[in-house]
Amino acid sequence: MEKRKFSRIPVKLEAELTAGDMTFRVEELKNLGIGGCLLPIDADLAPGTVCHLRILLNPAESEISVEIDGEIKRSASGTVAVQFTRTDPDSLFHLRNIVRYNFPDADVVDGEIRKHPGLR
Repeated sequence: MEKRKFSRIPVKLEAELTAGDMTFRVEELKNLGIGGCLLPIDADLAPGTVCHLRILLNPAESEISVEIDGEIKRSASGTVAVQFTRTDPDSLFHLRNIVRYNFPDADVVDGEIRKHPGLR
């Protein structure tokens, strides 16, 4: 049964995931949605681990990024799933725009945001 509240898109953006004292950098996200993402990371991270995701909007200028707090939902088969828990308004604005403009039907994404306005 699908528990996901938000649609996900493949996206070619670099990102950094920090969990505890470990930081992982990926060349691109496997998928991204308003409520979470899947990263190509081969690590054994326990579900519930608090983490921070930084999506680099322009890798040449590292200060331009989307900053999101989250928790690890699962870690298996070379991937790590993150559920987003909190972000600042500017990062949320950029996250929504990334998903809206890359999803085939922006109206679907807008409806999901109206139905589930929080990150969880």
